Amino acid sequence: MFFRKREPRPEPVATRTGRRPGQSAREKQQELADAAPIRTFIARIFDIHTDERAWRLGADGEERVGALLEQLHPHGWHVEHDVRVGSRGANLDHLVIGPPGVFVLNTKAVKGKVWVGGPNVMVDGYRTDYVEKLEFEAQRVRRCLLTATHRQRLWVQGLLVMAHRKPVVKQQPQHVAVLHHSELVPGLLSQPVKLAVEEVAELVEASRREETWAE
Repeated sequence: MFFRKREPRPEPVATRTGRRPGQSAREKQQELADAAPIRTFIARIFDIHTDERAWRLGADGEERVGALLEQLHPHGWHVEHDVRVGSRGANLDHLVIGPPGVFVLNTKAVKGKVWVGGPNVMVDGYRTDYVEKLEFEAQRVRRCLLTATHRQRLWVQGLLVMAHRKPVVKQQPQHVAVLHHSELVPGLLSQPVKLAVEEVAELVEASRREETWAE
């Protein structure tokens, strides 16, 4: 079964929006699996940590969070997944726009113990750069949307979503919120309304335009 000739895959459409949750991660995971099917098979049996495993878990986490975000649509929210930004392969896991504002979600599928103390997010005792990267993403999204809509002001909130174990949060970071995926939808729906219906529509329309993210 490992040496069966595979049919060539069609080239994906190079769009920035309208993508599936975890699409980039899933494509990368499949590429690695196809390149070394026997090694991938053995690694999965013994749960060996490989790049293919990391991309697979990442895609699983984004797909799980993406499915949860579907619950927001009836409440006047819009969600974009796997948004490609710029020309260097950067992407946003999820972009959520609703009456309370704009939220950039970064999903982490780590299975170790997550501890949060202000700007420090530790996974099994090792410090990560999750907060710094998400703050950069949120500022980039804010800049892109301000340019696209010609608004003068816009607050964009970064959310670091843990797709496996619930994090131990001693203190939240200043500009980023860290939470478990089970807290995501209730937390978003509980936020106070800050944008009028027309403002939400304007931001949604801008988020769907390819040129918005071509920075």
